[in-house]
Amino acid sequence: MDTSTFLKRHLEATDEETPRLIEMAATSLAEGTDFPVGPGSEERLWRYLQYPYYLGLFARRVIVAEGISPHVKEKLCHAVLQINVHLDEGQEPGPGLFQLSAWLGRENLLVRDDYYGVRRGLIWLPRLTNSYIEPTEHIFPACEGIFRANIISREETIELILMILTAKEAIGPQGRDIFDHVMGLGSISKNLKKDVCEIVVENAIPFPRGEFEHPIETTAEEQDRLSIRFLPGAVRRRAVVWLARLGQEPRDLLQQLLKPNTVRGYGGEQVASGALDLLDEQWFDIEEEVRLGLLRKAADLPDTAVRKRAYILGEKYLGVEFLRQSLDDKAKSLREWAKERLDRRDRGEIPTDEELRAELEMDLEESEAE
Repeated sequence: MDTSTFLKRHLEATDEETPRLIEMAATSLAEGTDFPVGPGSEERLWRYLQYPYYLGLFARRVIVAEGISPHVKEKLCHAVLQINVHLDEGQEPGPGLFQLSAWLGRENLLVRDDYYGVRRGLIWLPRLTNSYIEPTEHIFPACEGIFRANIISREETIELILMILTAKEAIGPQGRDIFDHVMGLGSISKNLKKDVCEIVVENAIPFPRGEFEHPIETTAEEQDRLSIRFLPGAVRRRAVVWLARLGQEPRDLLQQLLKPNTVRGYGGEQVASGALDLLDEQWFDIEEEVRLGLLRKAADLPDTAVRKRAYILGEKYLGVEFLRQSLDDKAKSLREWAKERLDRRDRGEIPTDEELRAELEMDLEESEAE
C-alpha cells in the first residue's frame, strides 16, 4: 500500500485527482506537523496518513477544496470518523470531528458508524491540547446533522449532547452558544431537552463514575476520562432559563434554586446566577411580593458574585434604595463596590438600562475579575 493506491482503491480518486490529493496531503501535514517535504516525501506520506491525526488534517483540507469529487470527500470523512473506533491507547483522534460531521450532515450521508467515531473521538480528545478547537460554524451543522439523521437513540442523543458540552478541547469557551443552539433545534423533542437541562443543572460532572448508565458499553478507561469532565459554568447557568422556557414553572424553579446550599460545589454559583437570569426574564410575570422575596433570598446567598448580581438586578427594577442594602453586605469587597457605585450615582453618573443589562449578562468570571 502507498498513498496513490490508497487514494485510488479506497477513495476511488481518479487519475486526474490523485496527484492533486497527494499535494494537498503533503501541504496539510507540512503546515500542521513536522512532516518533511522533499525527496521521498510521498513514501513518508503514506506512513503518516495511517495515523488518525494526520489523516484528519488531510481530510479537513479536502472537504473545502473545489474540484474534488463528492464521493472522494464522503469516503474520506467516513474514514477519519470511523477510524476513531479503533484508536489504540495513547493515540489522538483525527481532528475535524465536527467539520467532517457537518459536511456529511449537509449531504445527508451520516451513518451510525460515523456517530460511533464521533462519540469515541470526543472521549479520547487529548485533555491538554490547545490546537483543536473548532468554530461554531462547524459545530452547529454537525449537531443538526447527527440529531436529524435518526441514527441514534434518545439515550444516545442525551449522552452525546453532554459529551459535546464537556469536550473543552473541542468547544473551548463556546459552550453557551452551542447549548442555546441545541436547545433551539426542532429535531430534538421538548422532553429530551428538559431531561438534558435537568442533568446540567443538577450535576457539575454529568458522568460520575459508576452512576451514569451509558447507552453504549463504555470501557473502564473511557469511563475514567468521562468522570473527570466538568460542565461549563455558563452552560449550567443557561440551563436554568431553558428549563422554564421548556415548561417548568418559573416560580417553583426560583424557589428551589435561590436557597442556601441547594446547589453547592463546582458551578453552584452559576446555577444561582441562572436563577437570577430567570428572575430578570420573568420579572413582570411574577407577583410583586414573590419577586421581592426571591430577590432578597438571592442577596443573602453565600456566593459573593451572586449577591452582587442580585444587588444589580434590584437596582435595575427597584432603584437606588435596594442597592443601598449592599453597604451592609458581609463581604468587604462588596461594601467597597457599593460605596463606589453609590458615590458615582451621587455625582450624576446613573447607569443606563443597557449598561445594567450588560452587567447582568456578564460572566461570573469577568465580574469577579473587576
